[in-house]
Amino acid sequence: MLPVDTPLSAIKVDYRSLFESVPGLYLVLLPDLTIVAASDAYIAATLTQRNEITGKKLFEAFPGNPDDGGADGVANLKSSLDYVLENKTAHTMAVQKYDIRRADGTFEERYWSPINKPVL
Repeated sequence: MLPVDTPLSAIKVDYRSLFESVPGLYLVLLPDLTIVAASDAYIAATLTQRNEITGKKLFEAFPGNPDDGGADGVANLKSSLDYVLENKTAHTMAVQKYDIRRADGTFEERYWSPINKPVL
């Protein structure tokens, strides 16, 4: 902890550590949907490792469940992200079923309430 009278200009903030430790599930994407950052909570919730998803396209890192023929999570998320990119405004999605791939290749059923927001 710094002394109370430390000038703000002397404080170095580690923004990456701060972002990664926030309690919410956050994923940062480039406009081409390449993953550039993820919060620790997102990594835990998606059963992944940061170094395994960073630099990958979103739907490469998180493919749809091939065993669920009725799954529409990928299409719905893609539509929402396209809306955000086109309109440069946030888009709140209804609860989505979007299964997560486990390390053994099987999928675990999950439900999400995504809010997609551009950072301009």
